[in-house]
Amino acid sequence: MFRTRKSTLIKKLLSLQESSAKNTYDPTSQGLAKVFLKDIGEVEVLQLLLTVLKEGALGTTCIVVNSQDKHLTACKLWRWPLYRTMPTLKRVPICNDRCNETECLNPYHYFLTMSHSPSKTIRLDSSPVSLPITRDLSDSGICIDMCSDTFNTEDGESTSTWCNVAYWEHNQRIGALHCVNDPIVAIANNITHSGLDLSKIANDDVSRDEVTARVRKHIGSGILVSLEEDGIWLYNRSEISIFVQSPTMSTGDKSRPQVHKVLPGYALNSYHFSHHSTVSRTARTIRLSFEKGWGPGYRRQYITDAPCWLELLLSIR
Repeated sequence: MFRTRKSTLIKKLLSLQESSAKNTYDPTSQGLAKVFLKDIGEVEVLQLLLTVLKEGALGTTCIVVNSQDKHLTACKLWRWPLYRTMPTLKRVPICNDRCNETECLNPYHYFLTMSHSPSKTIRLDSSPVSLPITRDLSDSGICIDMCSDTFNTEDGESTSTWCNVAYWEHNQRIGALHCVNDPIVAIANNITHSGLDLSKIANDDVSRDEVTARVRKHIGSGILVSLEEDGIWLYNRSEISIFVQSPTMSTGDKSRPQVHKVLPGYALNSYHFSHHSTVSRTARTIRLSFEKGWGPGYRRQYITDAPCWLELLLSIR
């Protein structure tokens, strides 16, 4: 009996599902995977196979089906095999507009969410909020060469720049500012479409230490920065953690704002619009580092001690 094309595709996906689970592999999941794959069409099985092979690389298609909960099964089998019951997931905005949270089977279009509520007593209306650093970043030229900042949060149709992205290695800014006009921007290595490709940033004059070079390689698929109704979300698509500092997530001592760790596969609302009016315009900045944390509890005390980090300068009024 000849093997059908669909059965061949299913066999490959089952193999990938087993290898992705590594030491946590549960043999009973094979039965679940077989039932799941037989219940969807050949086209959808092929799309899922390509997505898993590419590990959710940007540009992978939506996998649309008419179902209610199949996306949870896909995420459990090929993204988070440790979960017996999938927690609440957030769909990334790059998912096709015709999809909703119950229709797309692409497991890489979903992220776990970090629960964080900003303090209701926070008031940031003086100088920019930042950890003490080794030198004053205001002399770096960041505020001089920023793009137009006419974006208004109440006008969803505006196409003006709402964010400027600066890439740093320790206390040295590398490359020019990247102006963000679209609601979502990818920041990663080896981007084949629009976004900030860190691997192509001019760096001929930079002398990197071993740690910085290694962290740069680990950035991989990087992050997505997304302007959404309730705030600015960060989606960690890489295989390393990122560490985030934002004025709307800080409580207590304003001179030592909290740094939040975001694990791979997690999404975080890094700038809450509910507290936007309490933050002065000069303080509307998100800082995040790749792989290495900083501040209290970390060996690196200051953001400029981090090998690779980003500064998101917001132009939202």
